Amino acid sequence: MSWARLVSGQGRPLVLLHGWGMESRVFASWRPLLDAHFTCISYDLPGHGQTPCAPSGLAWSASLERLRQMLAQEAPKPLLLGWSLGGLLALGIALQHPELLEGLVLVSSSPAFCQRPDWSPAIPAATLEDFAQRLREDPQGTRRRFLALQVLNDPQGRRALEGLSAWPMPDQTCLADGLRLLREVDLRSQLRRLPMPVHIVHGRQDRIVPVGASEYLHQHLTGSRFTLLEQAGHVPFLSHPQACTHALLETWG
Repeated sequence: MSWARLVSGQGRPLVLLHGWGMESRVFASWRPLLDAHFTCISYDLPGHGQTPCAPSGLAWSASLERLRQMLAQEAPKPLLLGWSLGGLLALGIALQHPELLEGLVLVSSSPAFCQRPDWSPAIPAATLEDFAQRLREDPQGTRRRFLALQVLNDPQGRRALEGLSAWPMPDQTCLADGLRLLREVDLRSQLRRLPMPVHIVHGRQDRIVPVGASEYLHQHLTGSRFTLLEQAGHVPFLSHPQACTHALLETWG
């Protein structure tokens, strides 16, 4: 099953993957800045936006395989930008199939979103379990709560996210699958130098993914670049679109 695809702009191809509970139009207000430099190709993840929830849901292996098939059809080889959960998928495919990509951008992402005994810069397991329980009981309220966390201590981001809670709800099965990926996937042991430029972008005020997660990525994806935006939260491309565009152009200008 193909994922819904939206294309705009001109220049080298840049594929955009959104985060949990969102859809590709979360990038809409940023696209005009990107379109001057890149051909932007955004996908709706399974069960989000215009993409139905696949029979396999939002399973890790099936989603990476479908992403592999779609990236293989892009020509020339694209840059791949993943935000939050989208960054986890982007990192996963880059580690498995680096030959498909010209470069990788990880925004507000992590190699492991859930805390573990040896891993603290992440979301407590109890918080993710609470989200999963609330999702079963009150899907709309759970997404609203998650949106509020994304822009905590980020007034510009809060204004940018106004109205997003009125978007259609993603499929509940795929939402639950997404939370499962955030809870279970751990890519730390696979990190290595990738044969492509890698740029990591994170907001200091992020209250979902601690900045330590991106610092770890920067240390273990040898040769990567790291941009820390002091006043941004979890959605830096909405609250600080110019700075995020500049970060990309530093590497691919």
